[in-house]
Amino acid sequence: MNISHHSFAMLGLLALILSLLALARPEVRTLTVQSVQGWLFNRLQISGAEDEQQQVLLRSLAAPSTDLSPLQMTLVQAVRSKYKIAPEPLNALILEVFDLADRSALDATLILAVIGVESNYNPFANSPTGAKGLMQVIPEIHFEQFTPYGGAMAIFDPKTNLRIGVKILKECINLTGSLEEGLRLYKAGEESVSQETEYISRVIAEQERLKQAIPKNSKDADAKASPNSNPSSKK
Repeated sequence: MNISHHSFAMLGLLALILSLLALARPEVRTLTVQSVQGWLFNRLQISGAEDEQQQVLLRSLAAPSTDLSPLQMTLVQAVRSKYKIAPEPLNALILEVFDLADRSALDATLILAVIGVESNYNPFANSPTGAKGLMQVIPEIHFEQFTPYGGAMAIFDPKTNLRIGVKILKECINLTGSLEEGLRLYKAGEESVSQETEYISRVIAEQERLKQAIPKNSKDADAKASPNSNPSSKK
């Protein structure tokens, strides 16, 4: 069990109480000590649970390289070479991207390319139009999707933003029937038509850069784009 600074403070409080009780009658002292010990034990259990939750949170925000496949490590290096990101949080992000790629039938390199072009991998990025986070999702349009994750502020949680952004991207591709037009719809309303065209070119170029980094004989494969008929949702 992990003992936090708060737990040490409670131990100090117990010591003070026991010192004062030394002057009390024996029967009062025994009863009070038992009550205080029970309270302290419960608090230490809660504190231990809080510490464990903090450790789980830290593990969700960072991951060692040993958790990644060779292909995933290759993409980590390719992303880091351009965006200068610390490896541990990027490792965790890559793992999440591959999981979402598998579930959404999108290419993992496409998702990574959109992140790079949209936010430069900055989870706190904010556009003039109000788009926020890694995938530059507009919370006013998609506020209901953040409810299961704790509300609007969850937009700055990298994994939450990524999950919702991938869902929107997939729906845009399904609605339009092509990658290029899906990207245009994903960006719709934020920029002019010419800027949207430039955005599409940048995403495709970044995806190609990432694909070029993957050895041609790599046996580790990611999910491929496969547009299906699903409801759409504009960004």
